[in-house]
Amino acid sequence: MRMTGLRLRDFRGYHQVMLSPPEGVTVLVGENGAGKTNLLEAVHLCCVGRSHRTANDKEMIRKGQDTAAVQLTVERRDGVHEVGVRLFENARRRKIVFVNGKTAPRMGELMGHATCVIFSPEDLALVKEGPQARRRFLDMLLSQHQKAYFYALQTYMSALKQRNALLKQGDFRQLPTWDEQLAIAAAPVVRLRREACQRLEQRTQVHYLYIGGREDERFSMRYAGALADSADPAEDMLRGLIACRDEDQRRLTTCFGPHRDEIELTLSGEPIRAFGSQGQMRTAALSMKLAAFDLLEAAQGEPPLLLLDDVLSELDPDRRRRLIARIGRAQALLTCTDQADFIGARPACVLRVANGEITQM
Repeated sequence: MRMTGLRLRDFRGYHQVMLSPPEGVTVLVGENGAGKTNLLEAVHLCCVGRSHRTANDKEMIRKGQDTAAVQLTVERRDGVHEVGVRLFENARRRKIVFVNGKTAPRMGELMGHATCVIFSPEDLALVKEGPQARRRFLDMLLSQHQKAYFYALQTYMSALKQRNALLKQGDFRQLPTWDEQLAIAAAPVVRLRREACQRLEQRTQVHYLYIGGREDERFSMRYAGALADSADPAEDMLRGLIACRDEDQRRLTTCFGPHRDEIELTLSGEPIRAFGSQGQMRTAALSMKLAAFDLLEAAQGEPPLLLLDDVLSELDPDRRRRLIARIGRAQALLTCTDQADFIGARPACVLRVANGEITQM
């Protein structure tokens, strides 16, 4: 997959800009706050319909403007794909998604046309924070990997919202009906997450060993949801909801199901959050992202776009060299504040980002 064009209008600090990167690595150099990350954010928005930095779409609209638009064009083996997103300051207007020049009726239609994996300093949250960060990682990956997962997750979350609303209203009579709907909706989410984690674990171990360079360290990620070992997730989900009904009524929320899934991360058998060093946790996060890259590449028969946001400066020279060697086959956008940060990256193009403008160096 190759990005041939990225257009921004009134997005973050940019009034209007177009970027046409060559194959290979394009380095974006600029001071902190210059707008380098905004370009990566725009690509991510076009791939998955949301920012990797904020859940508030209005934050991406240029100050003083009512709307913002981004458009991404990629060349793939099956032809040219063009996707775009338009955002609105007015909270009553929902964002609009465009696919190949037409308005898409559903957000899920955006998935799979352009895919990306983003590396950023915030990736440490995958390891250091709670289960929500790891569920989000898995959900974003699987949504790009399979539209069916995106729609399955939407169905599950919608049913969960309805059930929680009933609990808060104290209307417990309808719970059996929503238990059945939630159980049916949970099954495909559990199956696809479980399958993905099994495939990801194999790759994370390989990447961790390569980047970390320590044969005595074994990194592992394991799907550890309540239904992780279930032969019949729908039936076991229903049993779990019935068993937890009294607790749910007391807490006024649903306490059982894949919305509470965990992905356990261990290093040599110990929880990496508790026992891992900063360097080990960063290597683990990089390994997870590289495994996600592998999964997408295998699914679509070509590498996804790579977005590296000020990552190389966080790595020692050996880890930096090993990471660059791993990503060399993909088109990448790489940001940094100093040209010394990308030594060894062999960029095809180096651009200066400053004052809302992009210039060749």
